[in-house]
Amino acid sequence: MNEKIIENYILKLTKKLDEKLILPIEHQLWDESDIAKYLKYSEDYTKKHIIKNPNFPPPRQLPTSKEGDRTAPRWKATDVIAYAMAFDKTIIKYA
Repeated sequence: MNEKIIENYILKLTKKLDEKLILPIEHQLWDESDIAKYLKYSEDYTKKHIIKNPNFPPPRQLPTSKEGDRTAPRWKATDVIAYAMAFDKTIIKYA
């Protein structure tokens, strides 16, 4: 009985994984939610303080209407990661 439950769970999990599109990071475009998750900030904080920083990478404005008059901002994942890593300290000294 337990084996059947486990088998069904694994089949459902495998199906879910197969449904997800997995792209290499250099081809991913992120929205504000993705950026917030990556940086471990709330979406609100990310929108108000991170994305508005003048040094933050500019978004690509993807059209969301046939005419192209409405757009949605998306950021190249590697640009966001490079921005975050720019604050990495190369020499850390513990006193």
